[in-house]
Amino acid sequence: MAPRICRLLLLLGCLLGLPSCLSYHARFDKAVAKAAAAGDPTDITGPWKGTWKSKWNGHEGPLWCIVTPTPENPGTYDFRYRAGWGVLQFGNYVHTLPVQKAPDGSSRVKGEMALPKLFGTHSLDGRLSAKAFDASYKSDKGDHGVMTLRRPGRKKPAPEE
Repeated sequence: MAPRICRLLLLLGCLLGLPSCLSYHARFDKAVAKAAAAGDPTDITGPWKGTWKSKWNGHEGPLWCIVTPTPENPGTYDFRYRAGWGVLQFGNYVHTLPVQKAPDGSSRVKGEMALPKLFGTHSLDGRLSAKAFDASYKSDKGDHGVMTLRRPGRKKPAPEE
């Protein structure tokens, strides 16, 4: 009986999380299309896609991020994340961070974000250019690792007939 209840709870959790997942990916696909129409990126805004990897336990998974300026706070950006682990995708986390320009033209981000209780508070320290986003993260729960993101590939237009 217990395995049946576990399967039912897992199915219920997946169904409850599906609208959130679909909403994020629709927003992400829209950001990818907008970026493709704009040409080569010239700043840090827009969509990013890559991976996260824990140096603490070896877990890893896909990671998506959409970076947008925070309208009410110049010099600050909203980093909207969605992460995965195995077949699961979880979270729609918004991490609002100040961005500092470096002399080499890259941008530095550093700050903290409170995640749901199970995950604790995460700090982030990273660098972004128009095409690369590399950062390290650390949790007050012990986890720490790296995030490596690049611009998502552009879809090739269908050949003309």
